[in-house]
Amino acid sequence: MLLACLAPSCAADRRLMVLSEPPGALVRLDNQLVGTTPYEAPFDSYGTRRLTLYKDGYLPHSRLLVLEPPWYARFPLDLFSEVLIPVGWRDWREERVTLESVREGEISAPDLEAVLLRAESLRLAEPAGPRPALRAGEAPPPPGGGP
Repeated sequence: MLLACLAPSCAADRRLMVLSEPPGALVRLDNQLVGTTPYEAPFDSYGTRRLTLYKDGYLPHSRLLVLEPPWYARFPLDLFSEVLIPVGWRDWREERVTLESVREGEISAPDLEAVLLRAESLRLAEPAGPRPALRAGEAPPPPGGGP
C-alpha cells in the first residue's frame, strides 16, 4: 500500500528547451526528428545527447549536450529526493543556438572538392565496391586493375 502511494510521487520536473535564432528550425535529438524551435519537452534521463538544428538558408548546427544531474538526482540521493521525500524539484535546461546564414550559391572549396571526389568514386563503383576517385590531372589505372 505504501509503495502504491509513493510511486506517482516522483517529483522531479525535467524539461529541455531549445531556442534558435531565427526560430522555426527543425530539431533532431539523437538522430530522431522531434519538432521545431522553440522546442520544449520533458526528458527522463541524464547523459549525453546529440542536438542538431536545420533550417533552409542556414548552415546545420550540431553539438553534444551533456545533461549532468543536479546533486539531488545522483544515486543514492535520488531515492530520497524523488521518491521518499518529493518536494517538487525543477530541472529545466535551456539551449540557445544562433544559426549562421548561407550566402546565395556559396559552397566552400574544401567541401565542394570532397563531395565531388566522393560522387566520382561512387559513379565508378564496381561490384567489389567503390574505388578512389581520380584527382585532376591523374591518369586512370589500366584495365583489369593491375599496375
